[in-house]
Amino acid sequence: MPNPIKNEPIAEEVITLRCGRNLAYCEYGSKDGEPILFFSGAGFGRRYVPTPFPNHLEELSVRFITVDRPGYGASDPQPGRTYRDWVGDVEQLLDYLGLSMVRFLAHSAGTPHLAAVCAFAPRRVVAAALVCPVAPIVGDPPVDRPHENWTRGFARFCLLHLGGVLDRLFGAVFRKWQADPPTYVRDTMKQIVAEKDVAYMKEHPEFFQVQYAAAFGDAVHAPNGVPAMLEDMFHLNSAPWGFAYSELGKSKTDTFPVQAWWGGADDTAPHGKWICEQIGVEGQCVEDAGHGLIHNEFEPIIKSLLQGGS
Repeated sequence: MPNPIKNEPIAEEVITLRCGRNLAYCEYGSKDGEPILFFSGAGFGRRYVPTPFPNHLEELSVRFITVDRPGYGASDPQPGRTYRDWVGDVEQLLDYLGLSMVRFLAHSAGTPHLAAVCAFAPRRVVAAALVCPVAPIVGDPPVDRPHENWTRGFARFCLLHLGGVLDRLFGAVFRKWQADPPTYVRDTMKQIVAEKDVAYMKEHPEFFQVQYAAAFGDAVHAPNGVPAMLEDMFHLNSAPWGFAYSELGKSKTDTFPVQAWWGGADDTAPHGKWICEQIGVEGQCVEDAGHGLIHNEFEPIIKSLLQGGS
């Protein structure tokens, strides 16, 4: 197994959007490579490349673009934002970069952000890959959202009706992690049970304990990091999204392939099969993998995404 390499951006910049907010991004890999715009999960941003081996990006001739969503890292906050608001930010970023359309990759809380781009700006999408996609919680199952067990149903009730309580409880935890990012890694590692995720984290301790922790710390630093996490994980999902997975890739004028990857042992985002049914794709289920699928299958995901679209 090759040694991990520190992730160093080949470009990093903060741009000013038309509304006056700042939006920060980085680029990794090959400047002249095929552009892939990545939306990370909650708590991460432009300094996060989800692999211990970023040299694979250059080897595959990929220009990997990462971005801080509002409130993370060097991007200004946008209280009360919606998923559709994010589409406008993305289009302005692409225009600034001189890119009419790109391939998109998203993980976890980043997947509804990518779904919004697919729904509202399909002309900008060459192909899209959703990894460990999360499902909506508003509406009636099984059309608007998937069926759920009692535990997840109770969590959904709390999010919809006890949001202030959740903000206080989780905000305290997030602030602890903000003050000491390595504790985020240690605490989350204790909760991971998927065999493939556990094995991969043990194989690459330097990446997770150093680079992963540093990327988290950069994204969630004070004063806006904790509100950004609460927005990402809770507030955005307590209202209807304004689009559905069933609409993706099916524009009458702009069609593109949509992939979905999920872990068979993922207890954080367990509804990959339902989401694939909504999109109308078979999807790729990786047995024994959990929510860390983006790390241990990063290279196959990138290769597959490069093969999709025109």
